[in-house]
Amino acid sequence: MILVFVAIFGLINFYLLRFTVAAYPDFGWAATAVFAALFLSLFAAIFLERKRVYGASAILSWIGYSWLGISGMALLYAAVFDLLQLFLPELGDRLAFHCVAGLTLASTLYGFLSASRVSVKRVEISSPKIEAAARPITLVQISDLHLGDSSILGRTRRVVETVRRLEPDIVVSTGDLFDGFLSLMGPYVEELKRLEAPQGKFAISGNHEVYAGLEEAMDLTKAAGFRVLRQESLNTVGNLTFVGLEDPASPKAADESALLSAVDGLRFAILLKHRPEIAPESIGRFDLQLSGHTHGGQIFPFHLLTKLVYKARPGLTELTPGRYLYLSRGTGAWGPQMRFLAPPEITLITLRAC
Repeated sequence: MILVFVAIFGLINFYLLRFTVAAYPDFGWAATAVFAALFLSLFAAIFLERKRVYGASAILSWIGYSWLGISGMALLYAAVFDLLQLFLPELGDRLAFHCVAGLTLASTLYGFLSASRVSVKRVEISSPKIEAAARPITLVQISDLHLGDSSILGRTRRVVETVRRLEPDIVVSTGDLFDGFLSLMGPYVEELKRLEAPQGKFAISGNHEVYAGLEEAMDLTKAAGFRVLRQESLNTVGNLTFVGLEDPASPKAADESALLSAVDGLRFAILLKHRPEIAPESIGRFDLQLSGHTHGGQIFPFHLLTKLVYKARPGLTELTPGRYLYLSRGTGAWGPQMRFLAPPEITLITLRAC
C-alpha cells in the first residue's frame, strides 16, 4: 500500500509539473525543484517523526499534507483544462494554467474554512427494543478526529464545546481519535476529559491508532475518560448493548460474528465498528452500526475512491427493516486540514421507544 501511495502521489506531481512547464517553459528547473520539495516534504516529516524530531516534523507535515490535498484538487482542474484544450486549442497553456491556479487557490481556502466548521447532524431512530422512559436517549458520535501532527487545539476545543452544549446521555468515538505525536497529546486529552455523558463515554480503535501505536493510543483514550471496548460488549441503560470491535489492522481483531451471537437479541444492539463494512453474517444481529473511516472522501475527487472501496454512503441507511448503519463523514481531518464538498460533522442520535 505504501508503494502504491508513493507511485500515485508521484504521478500526480509529475502531471502537474508537466502542466506547469507547458505554461512557463523558461522556469522548468525552478518548477521541478519546487515540486520535488513539496513531494518529499511529506516523507521527510514521517522520517523525522520516527526520529522524534517533532518541531521540524510538524512543519514539514503541515506542508506535505496540505500539498497532498491541494495537488488532488489541482489534478482535477488540470485534467479538465487539458481536455478543454483538445476542443479549444486557442485557450492556450498559459491561460489554462492561470485558470487552474485560481480555481485551486479558491478551493484550498474553502477547504481550510470548511474543515474548521463542524456541523451537527441530527438523526432519530425508534425501536420497540428501546426501553420506554421519561425522555428519549441521546447519543453523540464523534469519529476520525485524527489528533496528532496536524491537529489544532482550538479546533478540538470547539468540538468539545459543541458536544457539551448538546448535553448527550452517551458519547461514542468510532475510531481514529489519535493519530501520531502521541507523546505530545496531553493537552488534547485534557480537552477530551471535558466531554460529559452521564451514561458513559465509549470508544473503539481505528486503523490510525494501530499505525501510531495501538496500546499507547488506547491508554490516551482511557485517560480522556472513555471506556474502550476491545472485542467486548457492555449493557447500559435503556435496554442498550454496545458492542465494540477492534479495527482489522489490529493484531487483536477477533470474530465479529461470534461476538454478536452472544448479544441478547431482546436488547437494542449498537455495533461500534470503525470501517463501514457490513458482514453478511452479522445482519440481523445488531440494530445500529456506527462507523466512520471514509471521511466522506474528505476532498473531492477522492470521494470516488471511497465509493469504490466502500459501498456505504454517508448518513443513515436502513439495511433491513428496523436495522441501520450510520456512516459519519468524520469530525476532524486526516493529513491535509481541509474539507472540500465533504464537511465534518458531529452526529446527535436520538433513540426513542415505539
